Amino acid sequence: MKILISGSNNKYGLPMSFFRAFQKLGCEVEIFGDEEFYWRDKGLIKNRYTHRLFWKFFARKVNKEFIRKSIEYKPELILVFKGWFYSPKTIKKIKKHLPNTKLFCYNQENPFNTNWLTQFSYSNDWVVKSIPYFDAYFTWGRFLLEKIKIEGKAKNVYYLPFACDPDIHYPISVSEEEKRYYGSDIAFIGTHSKDREYLLNFLLEYDLKIWGNGWQKSNKKLQSKWQRREIYGEEFSKICNSSKIILDILRPQMMPSHSMKTFEIPACRGFMMQTRGGEVKEFFEEDKEAVYFSTPEELKQKIDFYLKNDNLREKIREAGYQKLINSNNTYLDRAKKILEVYEELKI
Repeated sequence: MKILISGSNNKYGLPMSFFRAFQKLGCEVEIFGDEEFYWRDKGLIKNRYTHRLFWKFFARKVNKEFIRKSIEYKPELILVFKGWFYSPKTIKKIKKHLPNTKLFCYNQENPFNTNWLTQFSYSNDWVVKSIPYFDAYFTWGRFLLEKIKIEGKAKNVYYLPFACDPDIHYPISVSEEEKRYYGSDIAFIGTHSKDREYLLNFLLEYDLKIWGNGWQKSNKKLQSKWQRREIYGEEFSKICNSSKIILDILRPQMMPSHSMKTFEIPACRGFMMQTRGGEVKEFFEEDKEAVYFSTPEELKQKIDFYLKNDNLREKIREAGYQKLINSNNTYLDRAKKILEVYEELKI
């Protein structure tokens, strides 16, 4: 079976996790790096500021190239991640040229977050207007299913949670030197946002390390906790295996559901303390396989408790890891689901 994936070709990105999963299932797969193609011709006029105003103009080339690649490759299935760069006309044109090809979309964001001033990277009007033209639309949040079906006018909507990729999310041993560099009582790995900054400001008295980008926007006290770099792959696992508590603060748009780190932290055998979202407890039992919090006060209370209880912390960390590796929560499992839907719809 031939599959064409459209999404970032970054080794640690979600599209590449599916790329590897489909290959393991015996599929012939190619990936079209839409994000990389879009930003390839920067020049003098394309930058992050003009991008906000003229993205539709800048996206013309990536639309043409995606159409060309699709027609040339002639896949049985095209899987688009998010679809940020594609106009509805592009999706319709591909369907016209490839009537026997199924077009699926997996949107790892909320497609209705289209406020370009505050949520610009999450979605846009093309994403919403393209929903009806996909044969199947997959979302990570169960709370979005009805809205995508009714407001988005989707043909077929499916719940597809995030997962882990065993090729990049696994426990790793660390040396004493690495523990000193990567380790801390509390580690937060993620991009800066105002809500995350607000919560982390309550933890300035702790041994806290922040890994990720954008934290130069935070106050000076919080910047002193920032390690001034992003973390991926083995380094992510080294932090999970060097630090006592791995904190995951769900962004507001993720709150009714879960995040990628819901699975990635336990997969690396980290002790996960996560915002209490609507679906997270479906995957890991509270206070037995992971720890959750709702308020800054509850967060501090639980941090103080678990920093004093090493044995209990280790027990929960191991239980979360065992739950993960003995459940169907890898991207291989998610890829199988997508192929099952393909088989149902091609009839």
